[in-house]
Amino acid sequence: MKRKLTAFFLVLFLIGTLASCGLSVPRPEIKEAEFDFSVTYELNGETKSVSGVYVCEFDGVSWVLDGGYGRDWKGYIKDGSLEMNTVIGTTEDGGKIVLDFGLHPTYFMSDPYSEALEDPKPTLIINYSNDATGEESWIADEEAIAEYGAKIISYDYDAPIQNNFK
Repeated sequence: MKRKLTAFFLVLFLIGTLASCGLSVPRPEIKEAEFDFSVTYELNGETKSVSGVYVCEFDGVSWVLDGGYGRDWKGYIKDGSLEMNTVIGTTEDGGKIVLDFGLHPTYFMSDPYSEALEDPKPTLIINYSNDATGEESWIADEEAIAEYGAKIISYDYDAPIQNNFK
């Protein structure tokens, strides 16, 4: 009985110790913010613009095997009319021309971990899906995309906030 009780308290101690390690991760002072963005692109000779509001929210702390504890963020486009990867056209061979806004919440919320991320910018990608196998392939080659008359003309993203982490 004494061994079982000792083992129980040891396991309880280890769980408590490991769980409390996440308490040392600094939390952001500003936990939510909104950022305006707009992208102008050309598709088959026609110029179009899309714009929206990108919302960034602090989503707590988690632990990952290769990096330990860290902050989690979620980001989404406010009104739901656009996706982070929005289909803007199709190719004659069955592909979808996708506009990827390249938005990252860690960048906009000035998370120190975002230093590895470059300034966000939109890109065009062609996506091919095989419904029979479920496989997808993505082509990001600018020359291949230009063959379909697609290109980014300009974009404007709000600057990141100044955030503090305590």
